[in-house]
Amino acid sequence: MRRFRFLQYDVFTREPFGGNQLAVFLDGDTLSDAKMQAIAREMNYSETTFVQSSTDPKALCRVRIFTPNNELPFAGHPIIGTTFALAQASLIRAGESPVTLQLGVGLIPVELLYEESHVSFVWMYQPTPRFEKWKGDADRLASALGLSPDDLDPELPIERAMVGVNHVLVPIRSLGAISRARPEADLIEALNLPGEHPGCYLFTLDRAEGGADIHARLFAPAMGIAEDPATGSAAGPLGVYLLRHKRLAPDETGQTRARLEQGVEMGRRSILDIAISGTAKSIKDVRVGGAAVQVAEGELLLGDLDALP
Repeated sequence: MRRFRFLQYDVFTREPFGGNQLAVFLDGDTLSDAKMQAIAREMNYSETTFVQSSTDPKALCRVRIFTPNNELPFAGHPIIGTTFALAQASLIRAGESPVTLQLGVGLIPVELLYEESHVSFVWMYQPTPRFEKWKGDADRLASALGLSPDDLDPELPIERAMVGVNHVLVPIRSLGAISRARPEADLIEALNLPGEHPGCYLFTLDRAEGGADIHARLFAPAMGIAEDPATGSAAGPLGVYLLRHKRLAPDETGQTRARLEQGVEMGRRSILDIAISGTAKSIKDVRVGGAAVQVAEGELLLGDLDALP
C-alpha cells in the first residue's frame, strides 16, 4: 500500500470553507499522467495539483494541474494554493520571495507576502492574455445560461480571452441577472468552440453595497466543473478586458487595480485582487493575488498503481 500525502487549502479566502478548494500532492514525480488524472477525478475538486521536480533550473519546481476531466497548462487558484503548500512544507524558505514555478505555459513568478514568518498573501504573474471576437449567437448563449438576451450588458462585447486556458467573457447587466444564471445542458454547444474546453465567465460591474468592484461566476462543464468558486486564470484577462474597454483606468502610478468577488451564489465567497501595469495598448504585466487557508492534510492510500485506469 502506497501513501501519497496531500495538503488541502481553501484559496482566495482567509476563512475556512470559503474560496476554492484545492488538493496539493507534494510528491508527484512517481506518478504518470494517467494516474494523476485518476487521482484528480477521485478528489473531485475543480483542480488538484501535483508537485514534481523542475526540468528548468530557473524554477523551484514543476506544478501539474488537473481538473476531474483534463490537465490544464495554467490556472489561478492552483498556483496560489500550491505556493502556500510549498511554504507550509518548507520547500520555500520563510521570507523568500519571489519564487518561480514551472507550469505548462512556461515559467510563472509568484511573490509572497509575509506576516512574521508565515505567508499571508501570494501574487501570481500571468501571461498577457490575447483576445478574439466571440463568433457565437448571443441570444442562444443567454438562453443556455438560463437568462434572456436583455440580461446581457449591451454596452460591452462578449469576447474570447486566451491565457493558456480559454474563457468566454460574458458581460451581464445586473447583480440580479447574474444571480439567476443556471446553465442548461446545451451550454457547451452554445459557446461555439468545438474541440476546446472553454470556461464561460459571467461578470457584472453592478456593485452590491460594500461589495467588490466586479462580481463574477464561472461555468465550465467541458472541464467537469459545474461552477467554479474562484477562477484566477479568468480574473486577470477580465481585468485587461475592462482596461481595454475603459471600465477600469490606471492610477497615478500606472497601476490598474480591481477587486473581484466570485463564488457568492455557491456559498463560497472568494476575493481575488487584480493588478495590471501599463496601458491598454501596452500591458507590462498582469497579476492576480489572494490569500489561502489550510483546512486539512491527509494521505491517499493506493494499492496497485498499475491497476489505475
